Amino acid sequence: MNVLTRPRAKQATQSPVVSPPRAERMRRIRWRDTRLWLGLGFMIVAMVWGASLMSGSESTVTVWRASRDLLPGAAPVVEPVAVSLGAAAGSYLTADQPLVGVMLLPVTAGSLVPAAAVGGAPSSGVRRVTFPVDPLHAPVDLAAGDRVDVWATVTDGGSTSVIPPVLVLPRVLVVSADRESLGVGGEIAVVVEVPKSQVSAAVSAIRSGVVDLAAVPITEAVTDSADAVSAGSAIRAADTRDEVSP
Repeated sequence: MNVLTRPRAKQATQSPVVSPPRAERMRRIRWRDTRLWLGLGFMIVAMVWGASLMSGSESTVTVWRASRDLLPGAAPVVEPVAVSLGAAAGSYLTADQPLVGVMLLPVTAGSLVPAAAVGGAPSSGVRRVTFPVDPLHAPVDLAAGDRVDVWATVTDGGSTSVIPPVLVLPRVLVVSADRESLGVGGEIAVVVEVPKSQVSAAVSAIRSGVVDLAAVPITEAVTDSADAVSAGSAIRAADTRDEVSP
């Protein structure tokens, strides 16, 4: 006996066929496109600007640097140093230019010396006097350019005196302090600038007894230097009148 059966329905479903994307042609670069030229222009400007910054930072100039604190009226004690100053290089003296004259403005140790800080010439109304000073009666770091008060103590040949010391010369400029060469009694030679009218008092202080030097602080010395410039001008004017008058 034949058994009739129905055909089974296909349960498996076929997955839809996905067609691959169509290949698109690359768009041709249009050389007349404004955005292209703007981008190229920005790149070139950035490259030139970066190159100029690098070349400017690498270029250095050798100028003068203060070896110690320099006060107005002092001789410039400097050393060469290579630095990058850029547009400010014209405000400083290069190391191939010798420094002529004296300090007109104060410059601290380690700072660059501006061109406006040096100039002029020593005043003609002063004289240089050498004081023999015991090393223990002077500042340990005494050097050219410092300002000191000169005190004198009258003695009768002994080591002590009951007479109090007298201020002979206030705030005078130290020209040199030679600690290598010692005198007969072990004194060092300190050369200071003394107004011509006070040379007699300076010599009397040397002859009378013991001389002590007291350092003037740099802040006070700067103020005194400005007054000294005005006083020096008055002294030079007075000297000119004395030379002209019969």
